[in-house]
Amino acid sequence: MTYSGKTLVQALSLRWRLADARSGAAILLVPSFFAVFVIAFIFSDDVSPISLVAWAAVQFLFVGLLAALFVRMQLDEAPLARLQRRWRLIQFTQGLITAGWMAIFPYLTPVAGPREMSVLGIIATAVYCATLIVHRGSPRAATFHILALSGAFGWCAFLVAGWRSWPTFLLIGTFGAVLLAAVWLYERNFKRSVRSEIDRREAEETVRMLLNDYQEHTTDWLWTVGPNGNLRDVGPRLAAAFGSNIDALEGTPLAAYFDETDNRQQLIDYLTAGEPFRDLLVQIRVEGARRFWRLSAHPRQDGRMSGVARDVTDSRRAEEQIAYMAHFDSLTGLANRHQFDERLRNALRAKPSRSRNLALFYLDLDDFKSINDTRGHLTGDKVLRQVAARLGEEVRPSDIVARLGGDEFAILLESRAGVGMLIERAHRFLSAVREPLEVDGHLYRLSTSIGVARCSESECDAQELMRRADLALFAAKRKGRDTLALYEPAMDREARERRDLESDLREALSRGELRVHYQPVIDLDTAETTGYEALLRWHHPHRGLIGPNEFLDLAETTGLILPIGEWVIRQALAETAPWTGDFRIAINLSPTQVRSPQLVSQVAQAIHASGIDPGRIEFEITEHVLMQEGKRVPETLARLRELGTRIALDDFGTGYSSLSYLRRFPFDRIKIDRKFVEHVVEDNDSQAIVSSITRLADALGMSSTAEGIETREQLDLLRKLGCQEAQGFLICKPAPAETFATPEAVEAALTDHGPDVVDYRKAREAVLRKREGRVA
Repeated sequence: MTYSGKTLVQALSLRWRLADARSGAAILLVPSFFAVFVIAFIFSDDVSPISLVAWAAVQFLFVGLLAALFVRMQLDEAPLARLQRRWRLIQFTQGLITAGWMAIFPYLTPVAGPREMSVLGIIATAVYCATLIVHRGSPRAATFHILALSGAFGWCAFLVAGWRSWPTFLLIGTFGAVLLAAVWLYERNFKRSVRSEIDRREAEETVRMLLNDYQEHTTDWLWTVGPNGNLRDVGPRLAAAFGSNIDALEGTPLAAYFDETDNRQQLIDYLTAGEPFRDLLVQIRVEGARRFWRLSAHPRQDGRMSGVARDVTDSRRAEEQIAYMAHFDSLTGLANRHQFDERLRNALRAKPSRSRNLALFYLDLDDFKSINDTRGHLTGDKVLRQVAARLGEEVRPSDIVARLGGDEFAILLESRAGVGMLIERAHRFLSAVREPLEVDGHLYRLSTSIGVARCSESECDAQELMRRADLALFAAKRKGRDTLALYEPAMDREARERRDLESDLREALSRGELRVHYQPVIDLDTAETTGYEALLRWHHPHRGLIGPNEFLDLAETTGLILPIGEWVIRQALAETAPWTGDFRIAINLSPTQVRSPQLVSQVAQAIHASGIDPGRIEFEITEHVLMQEGKRVPETLARLRELGTRIALDDFGTGYSSLSYLRRFPFDRIKIDRKFVEHVVEDNDSQAIVSSITRLADALGMSSTAEGIETREQLDLLRKLGCQEAQGFLICKPAPAETFATPEAVEAALTDHGPDVVDYRKAREAVLRKREGRVA
């Protein structure tokens, strides 16, 4: 039955009270019968059997009557008047049961011995407190129960010890007051819950009316799916939009009707997770024609999702055509100069701090003019199309390849990779152009020169970056064909300094100038130190302390990374093996090291020499390592796993195809790159990214660590976003091994570093103690 207004409040309150009473009676039915039986059995020799049996029979009758009142009671269908009569009868029966208990305790107390008194005490306590279960929905019955039994218990105490029982009177009064307070507090919350439910139902009805009106007067379509993403309550307008009928659509998966695109998978993810989304563009085939829809939806409290679909095919096609004509080269289909300049400016303007991650490859085909002169421009155009296609196959979808005009191409990509990786990328472009081309039955062998430039300072505009790439291209041309050059402000001076640095680096290991420093990693929940990352430092005799960013790229390109990397592994394990505590030691591996066939044996020897548990060793690799083709890299990682070590994916989210790598190899840990942490407090996008990464790691059974922590606010927020561990300058800067040799030294290092970590640890310890107290 349906109700409205005050009647609805009464009906809902009464149904909830009856449901509470029924659940309480079901819980205490058997204990009540058992208590009556025990009393009758224990006192059968102490009082008149007739009176005891009569009392037990009456109690059995009342308890049975109460249970019968709940049998076959249809709370949702019965009229309000019937429910009210039933509720009054239930309250009356509960009062009779209370009266029975109130009478029996004073009757039996004078004849009770020690054993009988203990039984009476246990049963009395249970009956006294049972009001919180049986009468929680009936404050009046509960009040009568508490007051009646309090009086009965007080009289029992007086019968035993007279006025000397005043402490007992005080206890009974205190406990009774507490029970009364609990009952009426529950009653207040109960009324609030009823009011909230009424408000929710009224709001739901209002929304339903508005949606019905909206569907009748709009060109959009309303849709609803169940928890499994299947269509529910399909309307005739939605069925017509699908080109089908209601019966055929009802219960079928919504996502199955859309073309397989990234947005379709995103739609599936949204529906599976029950997350709201807006204006998601999807493609659909309706009667053989491709259409574009935009979908928006929000989850409902009943587990379903409801949303709106809108056909945007005409506007989408017009936008595509205009955008293509304005931004793409008509010959090759690549971006034209206008689009390239626009995207370059936007990339530099969006976040100036990211300008150093942009790399520009400026390509010019060597002696292409001869093809146009000897074979004609038509053949030359066909050659340019094939070159453009090959270059497009060498980049990610997020990168941009453009034809700037004639035989000049430009490639812009964002990467934090060092010089070595940029050179490797350039060589891939050289190889792609170098492969023979077949046009109209003739083979053509081409080559190209490449100038590579990137912003070396935080401030760099598009014109300056193009100028640098042009200078680098000119330098490459001077070297000859099929080569590349990196932009350098003073090439001679920098080349000389580079040669000097390389020479010094070759001697640094034998001279003992290299050092391993360690940076602690803490657990965000307990604030305890869980590991250390080994970081290489070079103590140059003339230049002072040199960070890894200044010489590791050089070591990588010259091959010096192999002996240096082997030394770092041995040194880190040897220095940390004697340390006490349950922690792991993280060591970075370069692409060259992972490709080395000696890496696994070197690690095994270092483990054996140091005696460290291999389960405490964690090797960190970047996505650039996984970019290497062939089976060597995955085989090497698998063999490291067989030794008992763990593998972590460092700088997650900054490479080329992070998700595919997670699918290809089961990492133990994901390290969130510092660029997502830097602005996580004030940037909602960074928060969303970090939260997505932590949920992804948790779903894949991987741990997550955030790098680059510099503020206390970042610590607190990252913990709330689901991140498990953190490291950064706020916690502790990298320091020599002796700084962390003992637990006391570690504590001193963290304490001396500043109050933030100490305060954070104290706060977490307080939370953990409170949490343990609740569990206890």
